[in-house]
Amino acid sequence: MVNHELVAKIAHLRGISRNYIDFRGYSSEVPIENVSAIVRAMGYDLENEAKLSDQAWQLDTHQWKKLLEPITVLSPLRGTWGVSIYYPDCGPGVPGQWTVELETGATESAGFDVAAQPETGEYWMDGIRYVRRLLPLPQSLPLGYHRLTVKIADQEMAAKLVVTPKTCFHSEAMTRGDKIWGTAIQLYTLRSDNNWGMGDFGDLDVLIREMAEQGADVIGLNPIHALYPNSPDHCSPYSPSDRSFLNVLYVDIPRVVEFENSPALKRKYGTKKFAARVAKLRETDSVNYAGVSELKFEFFAELYKMFKKNHLNKGTDRDQAFQRYLEKQGSALQQHAVFSALLAHFSSEDESCWGWPTWPEAYQGHKSEEVKQFAEENSDAVTYWCYLQFIADEQLKELSALAESLGMKIGLYRDLAVGADRGGAEVWSNREDFCLDASIGAPPDALGPSGQNWGLPPLDPVKLKADGYSTFITLLRNNMSACGALRIDHALALLRLWWCPPGADASYGAYVYYDLFDMLGLLNLESVRNRCMVIAEDLGTVPEEVMRYFPQAELYSNKVFYFEMNQGGCTEPQHYAQKALAIVCNHDMPTVNAYWDKSDLELRKQLGMFATEEDFVNEANAREHAKFLILELLQRHGNLPQGMVVDPAISKEMTKSLNEAIHYQLAGTASQIIAVQLEDMMDIKTPVNVPGTSDEYPNWRRKLTMSSTELFAQQGIQAFCKKLGEIRKN
Repeated sequence: MVNHELVAKIAHLRGISRNYIDFRGYSSEVPIENVSAIVRAMGYDLENEAKLSDQAWQLDTHQWKKLLEPITVLSPLRGTWGVSIYYPDCGPGVPGQWTVELETGATESAGFDVAAQPETGEYWMDGIRYVRRLLPLPQSLPLGYHRLTVKIADQEMAAKLVVTPKTCFHSEAMTRGDKIWGTAIQLYTLRSDNNWGMGDFGDLDVLIREMAEQGADVIGLNPIHALYPNSPDHCSPYSPSDRSFLNVLYVDIPRVVEFENSPALKRKYGTKKFAARVAKLRETDSVNYAGVSELKFEFFAELYKMFKKNHLNKGTDRDQAFQRYLEKQGSALQQHAVFSALLAHFSSEDESCWGWPTWPEAYQGHKSEEVKQFAEENSDAVTYWCYLQFIADEQLKELSALAESLGMKIGLYRDLAVGADRGGAEVWSNREDFCLDASIGAPPDALGPSGQNWGLPPLDPVKLKADGYSTFITLLRNNMSACGALRIDHALALLRLWWCPPGADASYGAYVYYDLFDMLGLLNLESVRNRCMVIAEDLGTVPEEVMRYFPQAELYSNKVFYFEMNQGGCTEPQHYAQKALAIVCNHDMPTVNAYWDKSDLELRKQLGMFATEEDFVNEANAREHAKFLILELLQRHGNLPQGMVVDPAISKEMTKSLNEAIHYQLAGTASQIIAVQLEDMMDIKTPVNVPGTSDEYPNWRRKLTMSSTELFAQQGIQAFCKKLGEIRKN
């Protein structure tokens, strides 16, 4: 029988919350059975009471036996400025010494009287009173990653010390209060006469130029993280193999230097056979990932051969650029490339080897001798995968520079997914930081009585801190590269994540908490160092800590027009948060056209996503009321199109003028950034994603109906963009 008292103690020590505020605003208690399931997922044997008791004791006492915590993040948001030291109670006169070795190599140090430092906690163990004290450190310590050593009597310990700013980076224009507009896109949906069947960095180049000409200042990208090269149909950008690296299918091959220098590749590119293959891939309404992948990887292999022949280890400028990239990315890139080489190796032998859980056990951990030997024996294959990341990174940096050169005030913003697929490179490379027996998701709400389980393993907060947050820091650095802003999907994860136990739906889950001040501090430091703004997607039930500290850190919020209403009416424009990205709808929501004619609800009904007919009717009625509120808002602010009335039964068609009026209304809000989806400019109804589906609907495949060149050649679209810019300026 499970000892629930012990389980509750471990849950407290591991940051598992016993209650939360649900979507209705009510306090909801998490049953102890749910908590037990999460504790079990963390690796605790609940049936072995003696062992469980010992583990609870170790959790409770281990820090009191060490002089310092493994890492201290000094953040002005925390309200205290110092490091916790743990030492047995002592009287005055016991001397201590601290030394900070700065990342520059310089040092600062000072002595202190242990007993004179303020107490912040105590713990009795074996008749000895241990005391936690706050050791103040100079406010003048420079920002950065340093090393702290504390010595008291015969005890000495060193640990990481990170000094962070209070706020994230803000560009000059955003600091000035400028109001800008742009778009948010799924890059693969872009059409053109040049891509190979899916939108790529070449199409993004064209879009940047066209949007800049229309006066736009920002282009938001879906997560462009690395996916599975051997499983191209595993295409969700929110379930990537590795968030720290790029999806190489976005590479515009004719732009690569090695293509320019390869007559053989140019000849192949110019053949009728190639033209027929690529034409077939372009003409589809949905991305044929398998076909695009097959074609591009044929060329990738030849590009790498040309790179080896002309540059690799030959000291050329290009070789030096490659070597600098390898050095900067370090072990994270090496592990990603080794994973990719292993994946190619095992999947060539057995197609069912989709990820590391299907490999021989000796290769399931990146630190094994077998993996080391494989990397040495297959160094050319590893270098190949590094090269692919190099050319992808190279093109993305060029595009970011292009946006800046054209005067865009933000340029590109990238999207950081909340998690990575459990079988991919990121989890394999950092297994010690993940809890593989749990998944993240969301608690039950009105639309999902069983909650949501996204199937992605969570980072373990205890292991993450013990590792000095290295995984988290790498994620931030690599995703803040080559962009003006980073949008963090489900940014509430900086405070807490809903963990789901294995073999049960999300209603059996519970919230697990992370150190918000550590996470925010590191986020702000990397933001400042990379000169990258932060947009925190804070939708849903937002806890009080987030509402308090996100604004203090000056993270930009994320506002969705559909959600800015209640039974009484829509949010007034002046009440939108100033530091925010506002959008009518996003990739998880119906387009403006679909929203208005409720075709999204009909689709969900066809897919069996409503439990009862009554649920469907209630949702449809709620939509009609929302439409009434929108029409009322437009009329109140003089934006209601001529001939329309505040009655959705009469104004039941989504017209071009109504579509534009809704976006003009959004443009008039106080939020500094607004984004218009290209789907809404093209009057598309079909969703790019239906949340809660996998095989039932072809998510993440639907293309746009025309190229961006065709779109922005239209006089009506040019006039629409011009008016958006005028409203924003005024």
